[in-house]
Amino acid sequence: MKQTQKDEVRRLLQKSYNYKTILTGQLAGKKKIGDKTYGVVLYQGIRCLLPAEEVDLSTETVNDKIGALLGATIEFVVTDIQKDNVFISRKVAKQLRRIEFENNVKEGQIINGRVIGVSPKNVYVDAFGYEFGLTAKDVDYKWIHDMRERFKVGDSVKAKVISKNPPQISIKEALTTPWEKDPDRYKVGEQYVGKVVAVANLGIFVDLIEDGRQVLCPPMGLKTPVIGSVVVVLIKDINKEQKKMWGDIVRIISEPRI
Repeated sequence: MKQTQKDEVRRLLQKSYNYKTILTGQLAGKKKIGDKTYGVVLYQGIRCLLPAEEVDLSTETVNDKIGALLGATIEFVVTDIQKDNVFISRKVAKQLRRIEFENNVKEGQIINGRVIGVSPKNVYVDAFGYEFGLTAKDVDYKWIHDMRERFKVGDSVKAKVISKNPPQISIKEALTTPWEKDPDRYKVGEQYVGKVVAVANLGIFVDLIEDGRQVLCPPMGLKTPVIGSVVVVLIKDINKEQKKMWGDIVRIISEPRI
């Protein structure tokens, strides 16, 4: 890094310290200094130290809060600048963001969030100082087998504020889907071609090739088509409000080669 660039980064860090401006960096590691553990946050090439007590991760079940956020992009405020070290706080940044959420954000508003964790059944989103654990029903109108196939730590996401008290968001409600463009495109009793995208205990999930809308079909036992099969679906029921369709697979056109 050139000296002029380094000086500019130092100026921004000093500004954060003086005026509590919020900065963003990646939690890239953790280290011990004496008997204390710190997260190492990279801010434009400068290493900043995040004390464990300043991580402020909402969940109480995680003991290693720094470890849980490794790889995540986090917001922080500089709390101290020494000759060789810059100390920061995620806790202070969260407090400031929550004030902003309370004063400036309205229910129904679309906001930006950042993925800070992913498990098979949940995606964890950091937005306005809150951590939201979202399940499949909060993320998409379609079936999601594994959240890790859809999200990774560091992803930016858009979400709709469902409630401010308590704070609740939905990625699903912020999506633009074919249902908004043409809610009456399909009718009960009609047949359409689709591709099997998932097979679960709940049934067989088929994406129609026209616009990707999904149809849930009942299990077919030994005749259940494999993922990737092209099938003909008979539409049996439609719920426009829930953006869901149900049907029966009446014919298997082709199956993928093994």
